[in-house]
Amino acid sequence: MNLEKNAFLSGLLIDLDGTILNKNDFISQKVIFDLKELKEHIPISIVSGRGPQDVFKFSKLLDFYGPQYGENGSSAIDAASGELIFQNLIIKESAEVIFNKVKQTDFDYIVVSNGATLINPIENLTNISSIVISSKKQEDLDLFNSKLGALKGVISQKSIDENGNNFLNYHDEFSGKDKSLKHFINFYNLSEERTFVIGDGMNDIPMFLDCKNSIAMGNANHELKEHADFITKSINEDGVSYALKKFVYPVI
Repeated sequence: MNLEKNAFLSGLLIDLDGTILNKNDFISQKVIFDLKELKEHIPISIVSGRGPQDVFKFSKLLDFYGPQYGENGSSAIDAASGELIFQNLIIKESAEVIFNKVKQTDFDYIVVSNGATLINPIENLTNISSIVISSKKQEDLDLFNSKLGALKGVISQKSIDENGNNFLNYHDEFSGKDKSLKHFINFYNLSEERTFVIGDGMNDIPMFLDCKNSIAMGNANHELKEHADFITKSINEDGVSYALKKFVYPVI
């Protein structure tokens, strides 16, 4: 059921990894069922650090509609067609500096180029919107970032997954999950007082700061919990389903 814009006041932005996706890339059947039920009443959009291809895949699994946000707010795709609605590219010169430096390391890394997610590429690339570097040791990423120094038009964000892998995410300076929240609210003309976000990681902090109904997972980063309005159960306890029943439905 595709609801018309302006037919509602409430909406939900939801993270993927550590929120609905466990470490095996699995979403519980209960969470799938409950999200599909809720999207019949209010718009729901993914907001993830993952690239457009993954965001599209999971939005199709959940039968979502409208804009779905990837790359920590650097891009948005249409859930029906998979076409890019927008994508903020890293300034070419800055992207080349990061890319050339990371190729000289032993880090695993992901580059989103022309909307495609590439793992450890070595060839020259164009239209780069994200570079994500991973390591088991956060201090190694911090050292890399400090040696890199400030780059024009670039922001870096830290995140960590369920397996303890640390990530350093490079995006255009005008990106961020808070920008996704603003786009989502404006797209559907939602009430800020009745819009919800659910997440678990450091990269969710910007949108938590801008949302009046932020819900942290029970397994969330401690710092994120400090910024949350509500805390639900962990992903292994279907925390999203609990949050919908406890916090979302009473408001919508």
